[in-house]
Amino acid sequence: MARYFKEQDIDEFRECFYLFARSGQITSLDELTVVMRSLGMSPTIQELAGYLKGKGGKMSFADFLEVMHIHSRAENLPNEVVNAFKAGDAEKSGVIPARQLRNLLQNWGEGLSAREVDNIFREANVGNNSTVHYEDFVKIACAPVPDYY
Repeated sequence: MARYFKEQDIDEFRECFYLFARSGQITSLDELTVVMRSLGMSPTIQELAGYLKGKGGKMSFADFLEVMHIHSRAENLPNEVVNAFKAGDAEKSGVIPARQLRNLLQNWGEGLSAREVDNIFREANVGNNSTVHYEDFVKIACAPVPDYY
């Protein structure tokens, strides 16, 4: 699903961009971090570094808008995952058996190892014989890893 920004969003982005990028361009990781986080995004340091490197270390407002578009799609991923769970939830119960979730995580797409699933379940406080509220699980599983820099 493509996301298009409204004119008022773009105006807000422009105002914030020029507030922090006084030279008219973003030229540092710190500037990009402050601007994106001020606009409610939560990119990781690795994502930010990749965006800046992809633009040759300098970012005009047009470049920044492109990055915001790309990143807003990435941050929408949890909603898409929840919608996929809802589509498979015939009873509309909001839960999935942990065993079924483990099977999905290990056997669909790239497939996680049993150890990786164990680590995710431990982080999300999921027991192997329990049922999982998939909206809560997705929030935990898709949360960005904290940056320490």
